[in-house]
Amino acid sequence: MLSLIICSKFPALEKDLLQNIEDTIGIPFEIVNIDNSQGKYNIFEAYNLGVERAKGEYLCFMHEDIVFHSKNWGKVVENYLSQDFVGALGVAGGNIVLDQLDWRFYGFHKVFLIQGIYTEEESPCYSIAYYPPMAKNEPICQVAAIDGVWMCFRKDIFKEIRFDDQNFHDFHLYDSDISMQVNKTGRGIFLTQDVLLEHKSYGTFTSSYKDSLAIFFKKWEKDLPMMKGAIIAKEDINAALVSAQKAFDERLEQDAKLVELRKVIRAKKTGEKCRDYTPEEMELMDKSSYDFRLRIIKDKNIPRAVVKEKIKEYANAPYARKTRKLIMKYFWYRYIKR
Repeated sequence: MLSLIICSKFPALEKDLLQNIEDTIGIPFEIVNIDNSQGKYNIFEAYNLGVERAKGEYLCFMHEDIVFHSKNWGKVVENYLSQDFVGALGVAGGNIVLDQLDWRFYGFHKVFLIQGIYTEEESPCYSIAYYPPMAKNEPICQVAAIDGVWMCFRKDIFKEIRFDDQNFHDFHLYDSDISMQVNKTGRGIFLTQDVLLEHKSYGTFTSSYKDSLAIFFKKWEKDLPMMKGAIIAKEDINAALVSAQKAFDERLEQDAKLVELRKVIRAKKTGEKCRDYTPEEMELMDKSSYDFRLRIIKDKNIPRAVVKEKIKEYANAPYARKTRKLIMKYFWYRYIKR
């Protein structure tokens, strides 16, 4: 049996999620929902509690904003995890973990899923596919670290590993830390293309991320760098770190602004008294809304009528500053460039 462990910010999981799992998993399963609506647990504590409660031979830790598109994906999990050399199975991960920054910023990673995006001011999620194919003779590929959006293990490996709730106290790097522990067991971390899922949103990097990174680097300093599934030249790593540092700093700054913006959006929607949007926040909303519409303009699978309606919505928004540019892009991609 497969135990699905979910740390939820709501008392109960959404019916659509539960129905989607039931319709696609293809094997006996149980849901282990860790109700974290009151913020009682950090992610390390929640997942350890999930391991204790789980009755299945196999464990799947997953975010609650996932949609499965593959049928019988549970059988895929059982098939791979039944092989002793597989320590963990996922759909996204990195080939190298260094003692600088987070592995997601180096560029040496693979992502086999549909990553959702959303505009800050509109809330609904929209999807863009990031699904680069592996070679036909490579059903799974090895990485050094797994992404926590969806990661599966045999339960018996938790006799050797544990989510480190002694050193870490928030929601960052749980996946990187457990990956290092799996690597130390001598088993491998693998990604599969046989399970296609959609993740509806991006994560947020808060200011505490740097604190968690410091803890992670201190804990694993003797084992880094960790490289699996690829041979990467030192000069390529050094070059990647330069751009990675810039991307990391920009992401932290951007996410800090988005956190504040979301508070104001939430307050306005619920009728609470709050301040007006700042010019910078208006610009952020304008950018996310414009970028989304540009993506659907380029997607020829989306009917013109739908695109036109989205452009009209944008034009009527108080933050819109690029209506004319968007209309020009529409005619370019839908009528001229074919």
